[in-house]
Amino acid sequence: MFRSNAPVTATAFHDRQTELAGLLDAFEALRQGAPRWLAIVGPRKVGKTSLLLEASRRSPSGVHVALLDVFERAPLDLDVFRLLAARALDALLAEEAGASFARRLHTPAEFRALLHKTGSLRNASADLHSDLDRLPDEPATPDAVRRWLHLPEELCALLDRKLVLAIDEVQELGSLSRFEPFVAMRAAWQRHERVAYVISGSAESTLRELVTARHSPFFQHFTLFELGPFHPADAIKLLVDAAPPDRPIPKAIAARLVEVIGTHPFYLQMAGEALVTEPPPYDDESLKAMVQALVFSRTGRLALYFENEYARAVGKATTAAATLAAVAELGPTRMTDVAKAIGASTASTARYLERLGDTIVRADDGRYSLADPLFGSWVRWRGPGGTVVPMTIVGDEAEQAVARHLSDLGFDLVYQSRASRGAFDLLALRGHEQLGLQVKRAAPPLRFANADWKRMEADAQRFGWRWAIASVDAAGEVKMLDPAKATRGRERRLAQAAVIENLLRWLDRPSKHRR
Repeated sequence: MFRSNAPVTATAFHDRQTELAGLLDAFEALRQGAPRWLAIVGPRKVGKTSLLLEASRRSPSGVHVALLDVFERAPLDLDVFRLLAARALDALLAEEAGASFARRLHTPAEFRALLHKTGSLRNASADLHSDLDRLPDEPATPDAVRRWLHLPEELCALLDRKLVLAIDEVQELGSLSRFEPFVAMRAAWQRHERVAYVISGSAESTLRELVTARHSPFFQHFTLFELGPFHPADAIKLLVDAAPPDRPIPKAIAARLVEVIGTHPFYLQMAGEALVTEPPPYDDESLKAMVQALVFSRTGRLALYFENEYARAVGKATTAAATLAAVAELGPTRMTDVAKAIGASTASTARYLERLGDTIVRADDGRYSLADPLFGSWVRWRGPGGTVVPMTIVGDEAEQAVARHLSDLGFDLVYQSRASRGAFDLLALRGHEQLGLQVKRAAPPLRFANADWKRMEADAQRFGWRWAIASVDAAGEVKMLDPAKATRGRERRLAQAAVIENLLRWLDRPSKHRR
């Protein structure tokens, strides 16, 4: 089954065999007394948590794993380190205690009662007992944080166990005021022999700098793991394998979907989930309708996700928004071209590009583009003239030509499931007008079986649409034909005389299909 709202493990876990093997090697090294520190770098929603959870599930005997997402503590303050210590307690002792210590941090009496009934803590030193007793309600001062950072190692020494402590979105800790968390973390961690540390984050350049820059406290302490989108073959396999047995996705459709949306695992999960909400069989028309609804719709789930990413990237800065739109439209492109497009100097443009952070990537040849191609398509779609974008992604050449033609006339053109499943290929919107179109890859005269013609008439009547035929010849020239001018016989025929010279004026005429 597809799961887009939670990390995946066990049979739902796909790909990542190389990265998983690297994590498990580090776990085994810890078990043998040689702890390693790992840093996992990758974009948001790429599967870092899923990887850690699956590694935890497969961890060797005697190695426990505790996970913390820094975003769990909002607004962020030093109490995040209190939660980190409690997560270590849970990983090591929750099973014995029969309850979670972290969930009882807000009720100190219950927390201490759970501590005192845990038999493995009876031989703890007086200092360790004192630190644990005070953990739920001691003020979160820098001195307290430094002691909390040592608690996982002290617990492992007492229990003769090994622990992997994983912190996601670790770069956010750098925003803490009046405290240098990374200096304190390095100072404590480098003395630990029973705890290994894994950090990860989606601010890729920031995290890379944190572990590779000479001025960083973590310089040369971490092995860097790059976690990117899936290989195409693994992406196709995910779509095929995760589909419900009664709603199978054909391999050819899975491959086409990967071509359209890419191989980001979060996008694949969302797309697969959206596709199988409709009954099979699944074909190109199903795919077009799903992508339109998911990505190129104001209420699509992936569109809303991109809206959030867009706000995160540009905030309220109009210069950042203009720069992002220019790179999405022109990329890969030179800085001078971006500067010309937004009407700014190259020096200012360089600052704008830098502020966009990991949203933008710079190739070795100096050209800029968006790091996420699908996000780039969404940015183009929401801009002026963007109505043609969906067709450039999921439409064939004829549909793309029709889309460009109608976009120039001011139409908002979309795929819609009830259109693509019916007699029409496209639905064009202009204000309150709805125009169903069947696209023909030929020049007039065009011929239609009477049964096909009646189906178009019936669908147009049922939906309350105007309708027409879009003709695209071998040279890519688009002509709209008026169905009212078709000649009848054993078939319906549209000749050159049926060409609509002014589509907008034609639409303004009354129609018997209006409701």
